[in-house]
Amino acid sequence: MDLSIQKLSKAFNQRPVFSELTVTIPTGSRFAITGANGSGKSTLLKIISGGLLPTKGHIRYSLAGHSVSEDALYRYVHFVAPYNTVIEELSLPELFHLHRRLGLLKAYGEYNAWAKLLEYKFHPERQIKSFSSGMKQRVKLGLALLDDRPLILLDEPGSNLDVQGKAWFFGLLDKLRPDQTLIIASNDPVEIAHCSAGISVE
Repeated sequence: MDLSIQKLSKAFNQRPVFSELTVTIPTGSRFAITGANGSGKSTLLKIISGGLLPTKGHIRYSLAGHSVSEDALYRYVHFVAPYNTVIEELSLPELFHLHRRLGLLKAYGEYNAWAKLLEYKFHPERQIKSFSSGMKQRVKLGLALLDDRPLILLDEPGSNLDVQGKAWFFGLLDKLRPDQTLIIASNDPVEIAHCSAGISVE
């Protein structure tokens, strides 16, 4: 997916977060958003996801030369953040089948084929609310990075992952399709190193 961000500004209670941001992110980009804590990295990512309106400016989205409306954007985006969650009253197989019914994870005909790629021994009968924060983060990343949506947005994706979890995560990044656009908001140098372009918000 191509993104054209034009003169984007955001303010809360008349306090500017960022102003006049203009950048083009072509299809297949591996793009980093960096900046100090409170600089607006997460805010920018929420706006790109369609979950938050800018104060000024706009973003144009296009897929294979065709415009994508903001109303339809949710069909094409995965957004993973520490503050986002899944339905924690479900077990992991139930969550998988829910996503399948929603038209996601189409490459996996059965739960075990997808769960194997998480590279972690999840108990299939436990509710997700009983998982540790690192286990939940692995599930969210597995739902996003093992799917085929054209735009993937990750906010501090390494949060709560241990060393093995981060190695698994970086392995998935390396296996994304060339036509999938990845945007990571982070100050982690290893995460940023997986991107070839980026901006710093101030």
